[in-house]
Amino acid sequence: MTPRFCASAALLVMASSGANAQERLEINNIYPLNQELFQLSTKAYLFQDNVGFYEVIEGPLEEGPARCIGGGFSERDGVNSIEGICIFGDGEHTFTISWKAGEQGAANTWNVVAGTGRFAGMTGEGIATTGVSILYEAMPRRKSHIVGTVTLKTD
Repeated sequence: MTPRFCASAALLVMASSGANAQERLEINNIYPLNQELFQLSTKAYLFQDNVGFYEVIEGPLEEGPARCIGGGFSERDGVNSIEGICIFGDGEHTFTISWKAGEQGAANTWNVVAGTGRFAGMTGEGIATTGVSILYEAMPRRKSHIVGTVTLKTD
């Protein structure tokens, strides 16, 4: 075997054993709406603290609890400063995303900012859209549809 072949084979083995594969993520975050809206003269201030759960449609996760906290100003022209975080999971295995509300009706953007336990070192980003409240249930709920890609750190 040539030295070049040996080096290529060694790189292939290292890449396959410690590779962090990017995977598609699609989840629904479902929660009873806990929100306060303060109408001001030229804009509104919104605060929310929603506790619910997430269901996995596609990706390397299992369903679990979720909490999303956020707030900010919303202008009449659709410009806003609304942003926050969502914490998914519980106990020693959680990951946190930060999100920013889209401008003038655009989708929210998100990215992973922290992970603990099996989610330590997790990265990812994508978009989220929030639908209208689900009114047919005993307690109205809202659903945020989150899509993007994530990479879980593998050892």
